[in-house]
Amino acid sequence: MFDYRRELEKAARQMILIHDTRLLTKLILRTVVRSLKIKHAGFFLYRRDKDDYLLTVSKGERGLRVPEGFAKVSKNNPLIRYFLEEDKKINKNNFLLYEELSDFLKKGYFKKKKDLRVFFEELKFQLELFKAKVCIPGFFRNRLIGILFLGDKINKKTFLPEELGFLSVLTSDVVMAVQNVWLFEDLKSQLEKNRNLFLSLVKALASAIEAKDKYTSGHTERVTSYALILLEEIAKMKKFSPSRYKSLREKLKIASLLHDIGKIGVSEKILNKKGFLTKEERKEIEKHPLLGAEIMKPVEEFKDIIEAVKHHHERYDGKGYPDGLKGRKIPFLSAIISVADAYDAMTSERPYRSALSKEEAIKVAESQSKKQFHPLVVKALLKLCKKGKL
Repeated sequence: MFDYRRELEKAARQMILIHDTRLLTKLILRTVVRSLKIKHAGFFLYRRDKDDYLLTVSKGERGLRVPEGFAKVSKNNPLIRYFLEEDKKINKNNFLLYEELSDFLKKGYFKKKKDLRVFFEELKFQLELFKAKVCIPGFFRNRLIGILFLGDKINKKTFLPEELGFLSVLTSDVVMAVQNVWLFEDLKSQLEKNRNLFLSLVKALASAIEAKDKYTSGHTERVTSYALILLEEIAKMKKFSPSRYKSLREKLKIASLLHDIGKIGVSEKILNKKGFLTKEERKEIEKHPLLGAEIMKPVEEFKDIIEAVKHHHERYDGKGYPDGLKGRKIPFLSAIISVADAYDAMTSERPYRSALSKEEAIKVAESQSKKQFHPLVVKALLKLCKKGKL
């Protein structure tokens, strides 16, 4: 029996490590053709610089000869318009089936609507041109990022509901991965242009992460806020020089905003689960610091930030993950993010428990000094609480 969940998680892990959209589309097409035994598949991917859609086609078993001039299509193409214009829908599904479209045309709803009849006839022609039996759109908010289309199965059988569901989720994951690629491309270019714009893009990327996890809305912004005031308090306690404080603050701000970026590679079903996680699900969640480090690896300027993200779930007593670092071996920025992250988690509502009060959360943090948390950071947290800054 085909394990859809396993294939989805495997594909998601591969996708987030690819920083090239062409390689990304080839990976997804290879996965689809292999997994569902399809003769060919294709992907129309939006190009921001051209404002059109570029077609990538798999070879499959026999492949599909792309007609000359059809390697790219404009927004006026019927396939694109069908998913962008609400009045063109023939069903409530999030995909288009060739057989369903054919039946729809045969029923002749267009005796007094010639323009619509012409549109759907052109749409059918497009599907026939690409030998597409199924088309599945991928949206980010209201923007159509791409369309996955599938040819016949090798065994000529129809697509099952569970297969269409698998493909729909896979397409959504592709869109998230494409957004990831685009955001990192923008981040790298903006590093040389404008620091403020760069931070705005980091926040946009953080928002993309939170879009996957509906239970942690606002978490990233709050963790960043707590982390920065913790650093400010520690700087006063330890009398950091202005230059050192400024450097640490800039790195901490970016690391805090991106501390959960690896969750892009974690299944939404796990992130949004209402009950407690199983042992296997917990293992998947615990991969996100390493995934985050891998995602940011291409940005050479992020060396200290990558280390901060990678180790923000280490414990002072050495019982954390991913590397079981202990005491002062844990990066200083990671130790700050760890306390800020835990404090926000404790004082926020979760589907499986109520939020703790600030006072209760402070007591828990104090009890975990030298166990889960760095004692200096806990001391700063206590000082902030007494000053009423939390």
